[in-house]
Amino acid sequence: MNKIKEKIYSSLAAMEAENKKKIASLKKRALLTSYAYLVRKTEYGKVWTEALRTALNENEIVEIPTGSEPYYIDDTIVIPSNRRIEAWRAVLCLTPGCRVLMFRNEHTKDGTKAPVDTKDRDCNISIFGGCFAESRTSREGYGKSGRYSENEEFFGVSTCMLFNNIENLTLENVTFRNTAGFAVQVGDDANAVFENIWFDDCFADGLHINGGSENIVARHVYGEVGDDLVALNAYDWQNSSVNFGAIKNVLCEHLNLAPLSRYKALRFEPGIYTYADGATVDCALENIIIKDVIGIKTFKMYLQTPSYAIGGKREKGAPGTVDNFFFENIYIDLHTPIDPFPEYVKGDAVRGAFAAFELGANIGTLAFENVDFTHHTMEFPLSYLACIGPKSIISGGKEVFDPYVSCRAEKLIFKNITVNGEKPEDIRPFLREIAFHDVNGDGESSGKGEISEIIYE
Repeated sequence: MNKIKEKIYSSLAAMEAENKKKIASLKKRALLTSYAYLVRKTEYGKVWTEALRTALNENEIVEIPTGSEPYYIDDTIVIPSNRRIEAWRAVLCLTPGCRVLMFRNEHTKDGTKAPVDTKDRDCNISIFGGCFAESRTSREGYGKSGRYSENEEFFGVSTCMLFNNIENLTLENVTFRNTAGFAVQVGDDANAVFENIWFDDCFADGLHINGGSENIVARHVYGEVGDDLVALNAYDWQNSSVNFGAIKNVLCEHLNLAPLSRYKALRFEPGIYTYADGATVDCALENIIIKDVIGIKTFKMYLQTPSYAIGGKREKGAPGTVDNFFFENIYIDLHTPIDPFPEYVKGDAVRGAFAAFELGANIGTLAFENVDFTHHTMEFPLSYLACIGPKSIISGGKEVFDPYVSCRAEKLIFKNITVNGEKPEDIRPFLREIAFHDVNGDGESSGKGEISEIIYE
């Protein structure tokens, strides 16, 4: 296992060095304020949309000076290849009522119906510093903010910034504020670095990373979000992604979710996705390191299709694969279930099991090292360190999860685990294999989770 991790670290260090080299090659520079003649005055303040577009079209590096008021943007800015924005402490804000996203790269692709052809990938885009804000006070729902275009050309986009079909992407020392959709959505991307990212009162996911992503570093990611701080959703719903496929070679470290964040979870979602012609892709998670995490209550690693009426049509989907996935230096207080359904809160004998790590994938090797787990077994006797298998909750007449899922973990490795401050002699009492036997009475709700081998050090 150490050799696998060393290879991940080594390859990602080389990637980061290459990104820095490409950034350093950019030379032609201009101040955004040199294009002030293109500014429009509105009731909100000065709108810099055309000024920034022109500056980026004519220069490789655009510096945005700190200002006494925000630089308002009222339409999407398309960033070409080989561009760098240095925003320092400047604030860029979408105007009130603006429904489209703020930034995207030039050659974005919608991969919902067929795999993305990456031959025309954009390259070498970076943003350093700055606060990127929306004029929002709550999450407004898919299609209501962060749209790809006014006619909602890419249905699965809901974000402040979209980067897909791209390589060599770097965001450093960036703050996002009041984003109603995802702060950053990426997919079919290679060689991306997100470092020193702060979320200030954001309302959905922070970093929303979709399928086809390879060589990703997310380091020192902090703040308050309304959903996942970081999501590695190789598989996802149609309203949340336009990129499907494997996510490989990822390091996420030093993640700290603010205590006031509404939903204290990280999601890692594998699954089998079906394209329009019936072809499928395994949206797998491979060679992933998640370390030094504080403030998260549940790590979700299972297929979840959209809810469906019992006996009705459900979206095609099956468990994806996970291999060489490492959790390190994790601190979890599972004081309540992450999803407060009555079945979990009251300990339903059939559906009530929940855990700090919820698994629903076909897993090769999954390792846990230096995990400090606070277990409230008296209040929640059906809570666990980790569980594997299907989930089932009926809410509003619909099945929320996928009770038909069957999956297997070939090898789970546990090293230096503490439960309520002590190292247990046996880890098995804190693990649960879940099995359903036609739990919904529809003939399609029998699934089970199995663990082939447990190594406990």
